[in-house]
Formats: sequence, C-alpha cells, structure tokens
Amino acid sequence: MARRSPLNPRYQKHAKVGSTKRSASSFKPKREAGSAASAPANKPKQAADKKRAPLTLPTSPEIKRWRRVWWALVAVMVVTAATSYIPALRDNITAQRIGMAVLTAAFFPAMYIEIVVIRRLRNDLIKQQKREKKDGK
Repeated sequence: MARRSPLNPRYQKHAKVGSTKRSASSFKPKREAGSAASAPANKPKQAADKKRAPLTLPTSPEIKRWRRVWWALVAVMVVTAATSYIPALRDNITAQRIGMAVLTAAFFPAMYIEIVVIRRLRNDLIKQQKREKKDGK
C-alpha cells in the first residue's frame, strides 16, 4: 500500500471532508465530434489598436548620448571580466582586486544610468508625446 503523504490536501487538518476529485468526463469538450471548432469572438479592430503598446520606444539625442555612455561602461565591465581569466593574472591577488574595483566602479553607474536617468528621460518624452497628441486632436 502506498504511503500517505502529509502534503496531500486530503490528509491535512483543514481538508474538506467528503470532497472528491472531479471526474475526467467534466474536462471533455462540450461539442460533438466532427463539428466545427468554435471561432474566437470578433472584436472591433479600432479598440484593439488603441490598447496596443507602441512597437518602439521613443528616443531623443539625449537618450542616445546616455545610451552610448551606458554601452561604454558595459564594455569596460566585459573587458575587465575577460582579463581576469588571463592565466598570468589569475593568481595575482592585487590584479584581481583592481579588476574587481574597476568592475564595481563601472557596474553601479551603468545600472544608475539604465534605471534612473534613461527611464526618466524616456517617461518624460512619452508624456510630452501624449500631451502633443492630445493638443493636436
């Protein structure tokens, strides 16, 4: 006989006594075999277009400038991480500490630029575009 698992809801204190598992027949399709499959409800295309998010994020020269700074910091991180695998530097504790310091010094500004600076500029640009769209209509 199988061992009763205490994780099974039937054997726990708060179990509903007398409740049984639903039968497999309740999960069968409600239509007859061979009949046409049900079609999804047709929604007006205008309502779907209004809810759709823009495909591309708005950008500006200032965002592009900050993005270049961000890519430079990411490149510094990648190069620093790659140099830590050079066999001559692998055993040098001082080189490893300097590499970790450079990696950390590039990581935190890159994350700040990504999370705070670029996001704020992008949100401001989106608000400005919405305001212009509202005023133009």
